[in-house]
Amino acid sequence: MAKRQGAGNIQARHDQRRKKRIREQKMRRIAFFSFLALVAVLIVMFFTPFFNIKNVKIEGNNHISSEEISSTIGEITGKNLFSCRKSRIKNKLYKLAYVDKVTIKKKTFPPTITVNIKECVPAFQAEASGGFAVVDKLGKVLEIASEKLEGVPVMEGVQINAAKAGDTIAFKDEETQKTVMSCIETMEKAGIIGDITVMSFADMTNITFNYQGRLDVICGTHIDFQRKLALFKEAVNSNKLTENSRGTINLSTTGKAIYTP
Repeated sequence: MAKRQGAGNIQARHDQRRKKRIREQKMRRIAFFSFLALVAVLIVMFFTPFFNIKNVKIEGNNHISSEEISSTIGEITGKNLFSCRKSRIKNKLYKLAYVDKVTIKKKTFPPTITVNIKECVPAFQAEASGGFAVVDKLGKVLEIASEKLEGVPVMEGVQINAAKAGDTIAFKDEETQKTVMSCIETMEKAGIIGDITVMSFADMTNITFNYQGRLDVICGTHIDFQRKLALFKEAVNSNKLTENSRGTINLSTTGKAIYTP
């Protein structure tokens, strides 16, 4: 009896080892054929013309021409979709001063690259380098225009030390620059900068701007500038003023917006 049990145990262990070998062989075959399939897929993806880029779409641009964007990217039509790196395209486009943000999407069928551009918005223009430096709300110089751009607020009373497209503008006085850019940011957040025609920082104790070519606004100093602009918006939207009202609004008196026709 003991001998039969011993023989049975040996046979059971032998069967287990045999089943284990069979499972391992199956797993090796599966891994091998999976590897071959992966290699085949990669060959099709990267080394056949099936996934070569057929279309390049450019969206969102306004100031920058599609031709300039295409020229900056370089010729990618006909190149492999999967080997075309998004980061490389973005790095090229960020060299254009007007580019704020780039989003790139890939479409497999048909192989297409879509480039979406978000442009910087001019916040003001100031005389510099024999022309007019067009600058966004963060102080980035977007271009040096030979003449004033229509629809962009003109900044007066500041001295520019350096202005180069793509770089941050440099005023001759750093403290003045900090104050001015803080005021620009506040104007932008208040949603009024697009309606300003001229702003003057010639006297930092008497900052002024013209609104829609019809209202001269006296702000006084930059202190409490956010509150002053809130009072200004409240006055403009009140029943006392219409969209055709002309005159002066004085914000330099604490807590008041005084309108004079």
